[in-house]
Amino acid sequence: MGRKKSGAVSGIAGLAILCVASLVLFTIYVKEDEQTGPLHTVQLGAAEVLRPVRGLITFIGSPISSARDSMGSAFNAQEEEELQRKAREYEADAAEAARLRQENQRLRELLGGQQPSFEYAPLARVVAPVGGQLTKRLQINVGSDDGVGPEQPVVVGENILVGRTTQSITPHTAEVILVTSQDFAAGVRMVPPEAPAEPLEGEGPYGQGLLQTSWEGYLGVDLVDLNARVEKGDFVVTSGRSEDRRSIYPPGLLVGTVESVSSQDINQFQNITVTPAVRPGDLQEVRVITGW
Repeated sequence: MGRKKSGAVSGIAGLAILCVASLVLFTIYVKEDEQTGPLHTVQLGAAEVLRPVRGLITFIGSPISSARDSMGSAFNAQEEEELQRKAREYEADAAEAARLRQENQRLRELLGGQQPSFEYAPLARVVAPVGGQLTKRLQINVGSDDGVGPEQPVVVGENILVGRTTQSITPHTAEVILVTSQDFAAGVRMVPPEAPAEPLEGEGPYGQGLLQTSWEGYLGVDLVDLNARVEKGDFVVTSGRSEDRRSIYPPGLLVGTVESVSSQDINQFQNITVTPAVRPGDLQEVRVITGW
């Protein structure tokens, strides 16, 4: 107990001595001559000795500071570039959405009033491709018990034609052949998105022909007269007729859009390729038109 008390007293005494010494030295430093005073001389000497050390520290720290500034500038540039990229993507998405809305509105106006009332089987889910992944046929989970029969149009939504049923029908399943199959054919006509009911004077009649896939795998429209009006971007819709006979497809079903148009003097008809409105690989749910 006595030792602890003695140590504490010694510590306080030492602190008091340091305080007094510091006060004395500060007083001498303030009063002495700046050029010849001993304390000023010691200060200047220490400054000269430490000057190279300060220079070395500054030299070492300069690249680090520059690198930090460069990294900060690089990060800022990357962030600005990323923000600009996202802004461009948002603008492109907005423009595409606006275009699709406008095109859908035009299509509804074009096809409105041309279709009779349809009767549909229940909404069907695509079960599996028939014959492998690259086949042009699908199986759906509705059948004869749902009113489905052979040779009936199969659509997405209410009016986008994607195929037709075949003879392979069971009470609860049906086989569908797609528009991109070489075994599929349908009478169609080409109509501009902003088209009036009839072509304007001097434009010629809208093109009509037979939709089918060539042996090269291109979906196109054959037998279109050279003088018929057809342009890239035109809608391709069913005509309700096939070689002057009533078709199994009602008029006004959308098949796709014209991708390219060409003609040669030696040919009797135009060469037209078509982009389907729905890619076969995207099909998940379809509807069968059972009556029209």
